[in-house]
Amino acid sequence: MTHPPGKQEVMTARAEAAAWLARLRSEERTAEDEQGFRAWLAESPLHREAFELTNSVFDMAGAADRSMLEARPATNVSRRHFLRTGVGLAAASVAGLVVYLRSGSTYATDVGEQRKVVLEDGTRVQLDTDTEIRVSMNEDRRRVRLKRGRAHFDVAHDPSRPFEVIAGAQSLTAARSHFDVSLDGVVVAVLLEDGPVSITPEDEGGNDTQPRLLAPGQRLVFAADKIVREERPEISRAIAWRDGRLAFFEDSLAEAVAEMNRYSRRPIVILDPQIGQLRISGNYSVGDPEAFAVSLSVLLPVTVDVEKDRVTLRAAQAAGSASPPDMG
Repeated sequence: MTHPPGKQEVMTARAEAAAWLARLRSEERTAEDEQGFRAWLAESPLHREAFELTNSVFDMAGAADRSMLEARPATNVSRRHFLRTGVGLAAASVAGLVVYLRSGSTYATDVGEQRKVVLEDGTRVQLDTDTEIRVSMNEDRRRVRLKRGRAHFDVAHDPSRPFEVIAGAQSLTAARSHFDVSLDGVVVAVLLEDGPVSITPEDEGGNDTQPRLLAPGQRLVFAADKIVREERPEISRAIAWRDGRLAFFEDSLAEAVAEMNRYSRRPIVILDPQIGQLRISGNYSVGDPEAFAVSLSVLLPVTVDVEKDRVTLRAAQAAGSASPPDMG
């Protein structure tokens, strides 16, 4: 018969978890540390629970901790300091917002859900709505396969193991980089914020293909194995989704509605095709597509009807007219 863990066991596990977290986030992290951590994690479900809780606490406290460190003179921070900090955080108890992502696991978000995860190598990932990734790590490589949706990667530095993201027909290799990757059917889009990223076809037969290097601020859009668009978007608008917003600037109503619908099970439906070409600008919360739709009735010549399973848009009727106005 299995007995629930006692208070002392729980506190011990949390202290050990904090020590491991500090090691994994330290610049002095080694391959032996990661091997030891995986062995410790496999010893007990209690270890997994303790690490997930401690990881959440550490991440929530990170902003304050970073601001204090920035105020100090630049010095080398030792592993001992990180271990003391981690053990202190283990005593805290809060609901976790960031979940530790185990190697070899598949994680996904539902429609309308966004989620932050931390990989065992310290890489941070933010998953957008309706997104799925598969993570695989060992002593030689770090690999994430994007099955669908969109994700932001903040890659932890590890010169001994490349970090690879596979999306559709494209394979991205990065080191200490910040970038977004999306996959919609066969369409792959890559936006680089900072750091080096190279792209090659994922097909194993394409080993002779020269890697395509991205420059910071550049976005490449692929359809299968072809580049269909190369652009430099306004970064603040392009990454607004990570703050739970969508930013439009002279986008067509059809494009804006399609983006908003990715976050809701009650879709916005354009009943009169001609209004789809109207232009819309502004910042909108991804969690409130109905408010977005209602605002359109103020900004544009459209009529909004909120129904049980959908929100409809149609051209507003001109005064004294029985037919929609000419949108051309």
